[in-house]
Amino acid sequence: MKRILAGVAATTLAVGGMLVAIAAPASAHTPRVKDTCTSLEVNLTQYRGADVVVTIDGKKVAGEGFGDSWHRTFELDGSTGHEWTVDVDAHDGDRYDAHERGVTEACTPTTPEPPHGTEVQVGIYLYPKLDKDKGAAWENSGKQELLGTTTLTLPEDELTNDEHWYTELPETDALDDIDLCTGWGIQQDLVRGGPDDYTMPDTITYPDGSSMDGHLVDWQHQELSDFGIELPTAEDCATPTEPEVPEVPEVEEPQVVVPQAPAALEVCGADSSDVILPADSAEITYLRTEQGVLAVPTKGHTFGEDLAGYTRTEGGDVIFPIAELVPAAEDCALVPGDIAAVCDGDTPYLSYGVSLPEGVEVDGDTPLTITFINPDGGEDYVAADQPLEGRLLWPGATDTAPKQWPGWEQQDDGSYVETDGNYAWTRDGVQVLFEVNPEYSTVVDYPPASSECANPIGVGGPDTETVADSVDTPSDDAAGGADSLPQTGATVGVITGLALLLVAGGGALFWLRRRVQH
Repeated sequence: MKRILAGVAATTLAVGGMLVAIAAPASAHTPRVKDTCTSLEVNLTQYRGADVVVTIDGKKVAGEGFGDSWHRTFELDGSTGHEWTVDVDAHDGDRYDAHERGVTEACTPTTPEPPHGTEVQVGIYLYPKLDKDKGAAWENSGKQELLGTTTLTLPEDELTNDEHWYTELPETDALDDIDLCTGWGIQQDLVRGGPDDYTMPDTITYPDGSSMDGHLVDWQHQELSDFGIELPTAEDCATPTEPEVPEVPEVEEPQVVVPQAPAALEVCGADSSDVILPADSAEITYLRTEQGVLAVPTKGHTFGEDLAGYTRTEGGDVIFPIAELVPAAEDCALVPGDIAAVCDGDTPYLSYGVSLPEGVEVDGDTPLTITFINPDGGEDYVAADQPLEGRLLWPGATDTAPKQWPGWEQQDDGSYVETDGNYAWTRDGVQVLFEVNPEYSTVVDYPPASSECANPIGVGGPDTETVADSVDTPSDDAAGGADSLPQTGATVGVITGLALLLVAGGGALFWLRRRVQH
């Protein structure tokens, strides 16, 4: 009996002593403040309740209490410097207070990049109409004489708008030597390249015009009246006496012909310069333009309803569109293989394989760029110079010590806490884009929370119990507060009371043992 009482008393005292030892509150308050020339970021974690005051340039911009953690980012005017202070009053003792201050400098001004664009020339030509009673058109054009050129630099997407054409005739005496009663027209041509790259021809003759060696981008025909030139009236052009009416020979109706469709291109990345023109004939000539293949009937011929795939524009031109000659975008997309998120041990990877569409060639063994697209519009994760097949370490993860996982952050004491940073946005169905010249995209899911390498806690990560003791357990209160505090201070009183009861019980057992001995 004495031995049993002695054993119980010793065990009780030992357990009570251990509980007293662990009853002391633990603290890992972590104040972090980071400034740049454009922002001030304050991140306070591991608190049991505190008050924070943030001051910028002498003005209080934040002042409030918080429970477990507090995070705010303040935008700064980068054109000037700023003074700031961050004062934290911890509720569990002055020794945990924090007082941070600093000064930012103005951002270094950057030199704006020069405007980018394509150098082009606009040439304006004057020509007599073949039929003065018909409108200005390529088919109604006599020999064209160059009046002037203008060199411009335009964005690529503005090459075919109407803002770069001449609205006034350049200074010229060409109109002094012509009879306006016979009918005249204007043609303007837009060509790619400046004077050093291409020289506009001085004259152009229908129907033997050219595509200007492939430089022709756009064109239009206009009347002289469009430039404010006052044309003579019919009365002005009438002769005083009735001229003898010459015998007009019968004009045969033009022969209707059908243009020949150009051969389609099968190589991805081909453009209008790669198109092989149909052979010219006595009835039709073919010209290469950026819009496609232009078919022009020769004198005495015309096109009917059957255009063999060509399209008649509002201006009357007949063009086979380049979009119908080159491979479609979907035919030139990357061909996906097996693409999935996998784990090797405790490390997450993106396992992938893509292949190039037929006809696409690349230089080198690593032409692929892989992009994890941030769904919140933030900065994407980009990995360039990758092979067409392999695996890529998941953003935010490491395969060497110290181990990291996306959405988790290792503290100074080695423990892990969940975070919105470290590419946490890649854990919930992230879209991944694969690009060479063609492209392919798909949505890849990070391994589910129950599987390997989903979190640092458990398989492959730090010891589960160690991390659980060092990471605050989220409560049902999403905003934080007393109910969401970690159980390292709120239950100290309960544990201390239980420890004292055990110590008291042990003392009573010792007293009873001594009474039995006596």
